[in-house]
Amino acid sequence: MECSPCSGNTVEKKLSGSTILSEEQFQWAIVLFCQCVFVGLVCSRVLASIGMFGIVGLSLLYNGADTFNAYFRSKELLILSLFFWIVLFSGLISADKHDWLNWVRIKLPYLVLPLAFAPIKKLDDKKFIVLLYGFMLTFLVSSSIILYRYYANYEAVTDSFFKGSAIQIKYSHIRYTLMLAFSFFCAVYLLDKKLMLFTKAEKILQALYALFACAALHILTVRSGLLALYLGLVILAIRWIIIERRFLVGLTILVLVASLPFAAYKYVPSFHNKISYMRYDLGEYEKGAINENSDAMRIVSMKIGFDLWKAHPWFGVGAGDLETETDKIYLKDYPDITKNNWRVPHNQFIWVLASTGMIGFIFFLAAFFVPLFSKGYYKYWPILVLYVLLFASFFAEDTFEEQIGTGFYLIFLLILMNYFKHE
Repeated sequence: MECSPCSGNTVEKKLSGSTILSEEQFQWAIVLFCQCVFVGLVCSRVLASIGMFGIVGLSLLYNGADTFNAYFRSKELLILSLFFWIVLFSGLISADKHDWLNWVRIKLPYLVLPLAFAPIKKLDDKKFIVLLYGFMLTFLVSSSIILYRYYANYEAVTDSFFKGSAIQIKYSHIRYTLMLAFSFFCAVYLLDKKLMLFTKAEKILQALYALFACAALHILTVRSGLLALYLGLVILAIRWIIIERRFLVGLTILVLVASLPFAAYKYVPSFHNKISYMRYDLGEYEKGAINENSDAMRIVSMKIGFDLWKAHPWFGVGAGDLETETDKIYLKDYPDITKNNWRVPHNQFIWVLASTGMIGFIFFLAAFFVPLFSKGYYKYWPILVLYVLLFASFFAEDTFEEQIGTGFYLIFLLILMNYFKHE
């Protein structure tokens, strides 16, 4: 459907006797701060923080006490705070309070962002489209810059894939490609629902962006991002075949998912070299050669985290002491691994188990899955795809233990829940 400009709510709220924003202006301001977060997740942690604080501050200022009333009535938002509380209470058994406070800081958005979004009325189609366009534009520009730098040093970077290197990305290349993969599905959703701001010709640009994002993911060759792309496509194919009876579209997607990796291996040098290195890396791990081999070191970090959980099954070692206890095992059992290659568990589930134990893990799963199934949100495929790609990343990355992973998950979950909550 084609979206026409909205007149908006003309009712104005007052604070301390002075007129402030109308409802329409307030919602556009929220859209602007969300865009600050999008750009910040790519190039500036400070800008991402400004965007998050802006959303929280503006919502509290505009909605006042209604913010808390709406929050405590929304169980699906309230339960997200468990991500914060399990880390906060792990401080009771953490000797290193400095590291513990750092993890608490990273988890703070799980407490305040759902609070800020609770009273926000449903965003109309126009604002929702602008949000998705802003997210897609962020990754169009950033990916174009990254790919330009790659092709400016094509031979050196392509050869570096044989050594386990990746194309340089300012922050986490795994989280970046997860977001890039989701931007692909944003374009697909706009196409699927025929959502446009001004003209039907926009669908051509939406389709071109989807092709660009798909190609960029294969060139960047980050396995978590590619897995997110393929799993999301499989989810869509199954949905379109079983629920919507669009057999031809669904089967075509399944064929593409099955053939794309083989085509990329043959025709995309970075992809070919990455797969070749992965085979080499796993072979080296089987021989006991771990240091400087990325996959081998990732596996060892998981093993260490799992051993820590077995030694402290119910409450873990405490988030503050996770790195300290991990370092002790590296020093004792893996003296051949240099210190700059010591890592906390590269697995979200093992990270939670090792740091907060089985008790924390149960609360973590509740915080993650309850919002998906609350009020039938799983029926809306953008939310389901968001969950699938993040859940898949948990097996090889501690996705939520960093501002980028937390910001991406929360902002988009809250935007999508807001948009779909009245349908």
